[in-house]
Amino acid sequence: MKKTIYMLSLLLVMAATGCKKELIEENHSKLTEDFFSTPQGIESGLNAAYGGLRTLYGPEEGLEAFTNIGTDEIRIANGNRTTNVANYNTSYNTANEFSASTWDNCYKWINTCNGLVDFGANLTGVTEAVKLQKIAEAKYLRAFYYFTLVQLFGDVTLNKNFSNSPQTSASRDSKADVYNFIISDLKACITDLSPSPQLNALPNGRASIAAAKHLLAKVYLTRGYSDAAVPSDFKDAFDMAKGLIDQKAALGIGLMPDFADVFKPGNESKQEVLFNVQYSRDLTFGGGHTWNHLYVNPYDAYLGERNLNDGRSFAWFRATKWVFETAFADKVNDTRYYKTFQSVWKATKALNQTGTGTYAVKVNGVTYNVNLPKVNIGDTALVYPGYNMSIEEIRAKKYYVFTPENYTDNRIFPTMTKYLDPNRLVPNENSHRPIIVFRLAETYLIAAEAALKLSQPDVAVGYINEVRRRAAATGKQSQMEISAGTVNIDFILDERTRELCAENMRWFDLVRTGKLVERVKAYDDYEAKKNIQDFHVLRPIPLSQINAVTTGTPYPQNKGWF
Repeated sequence: MKKTIYMLSLLLVMAATGCKKELIEENHSKLTEDFFSTPQGIESGLNAAYGGLRTLYGPEEGLEAFTNIGTDEIRIANGNRTTNVANYNTSYNTANEFSASTWDNCYKWINTCNGLVDFGANLTGVTEAVKLQKIAEAKYLRAFYYFTLVQLFGDVTLNKNFSNSPQTSASRDSKADVYNFIISDLKACITDLSPSPQLNALPNGRASIAAAKHLLAKVYLTRGYSDAAVPSDFKDAFDMAKGLIDQKAALGIGLMPDFADVFKPGNESKQEVLFNVQYSRDLTFGGGHTWNHLYVNPYDAYLGERNLNDGRSFAWFRATKWVFETAFADKVNDTRYYKTFQSVWKATKALNQTGTGTYAVKVNGVTYNVNLPKVNIGDTALVYPGYNMSIEEIRAKKYYVFTPENYTDNRIFPTMTKYLDPNRLVPNENSHRPIIVFRLAETYLIAAEAALKLSQPDVAVGYINEVRRRAAATGKQSQMEISAGTVNIDFILDERTRELCAENMRWFDLVRTGKLVERVKAYDDYEAKKNIQDFHVLRPIPLSQINAVTTGTPYPQNKGWF
């Protein structure tokens, strides 16, 4: 039997007693068949496996660094610990902490899921339906973690059973084997999960048939482009996505009427959301995350202070010029630009009451001095209109104005608003909002992409137009509709940016479609376009994994990495 690596570690599990949740630390040696065969044990293991998603969605070394930055969508603003990854520079190598963090965490929680699946069959004290649902949740999560790994690293070690001891040898399984295992898990769990979070009043952040079907559609679509493809992949992807969309009324899911409502605080579990990652101020749930800070521009340099509504200005990341000016070129018919990026800031303190001083702006390449605005609390103090203006127009405004011509690398750019959290207690506090992972709008775009790959652009356009009509300004639905002749893979990628910008999937999208290098070179406006190479379509196997194999054949590294 092939040996696989699993490094011994401590597993954090949560046990529920009534409404009180306590943090329990258990050594892996205690996670035995007897433990997972009890209602408390299997629930504790599931809570831990769900909690593991916070290691991917929350810290900077998770999927934020691996999926948003270093693409055509998002680039570095202020230099930070993700800079090497974002810019594909020579300091990004096998010793990089981000690869190790994602790799180690995925395998840690895969092992937990393995235990739940292996020993859950012996669960007593619950009904058969509950037992099957718990096992199905574990299979969903195991598939989720493996799908993350195979997209990032290609061939990976396939651990199918629980291990409570370290091994010193391992090999990499083919993508074909990994995808087959993922698909097998998802097909199996669809039978026993609850239909949808909305229909079944599931606890927030739990797996459902709706989430599993969405994930399975995405798995088929991704495999269909790869060298592990089987002929039916694109049809299977289309059928799975279409089936979910066709069932939306029965499942209690659907597109939110207004795109702006999707990311309003408190809506993270509403009808459009199929799966999310939970956060809470309760440290049992891992505390908060910093994503509410990362995209916030230094507005406080102009307003004089930070505030709860506008966020803490880390200014780590910003959208590319291509996003601002090309992907969102239509700001009249399409409402998504102004519902994705902040354009207006209100004063929370009186500014420039003496009415003296100037600030500099560029218009048509010429720098002008403009009088500082005199504003009172509650007045509009700062505006990013999203289009260029004449110097006369700018000088006529009673607030700061920064047009696209004035955007700079790390100081002047619109804030991306999807992760802002105005419900924090103080301006510098991290966010406790759930992070949306899957939503139904993407299901429509998966169906469209699969239809295009099946040479059915007339079908694809129907799904795209459903998403675009929802985004239309009042009375502009017909202007938002496109024809079948418009649809190609680049249009779909552009539409995914308009709908899903910074939602932790862009690098996967570009790698899946074979467009990563091409589009980064074309649309990045910082360092990534100069450094990216063909081998960057895979992440480096962590050096810690390479070094952990001390017997047998050395663990293979991905081509191009050192």
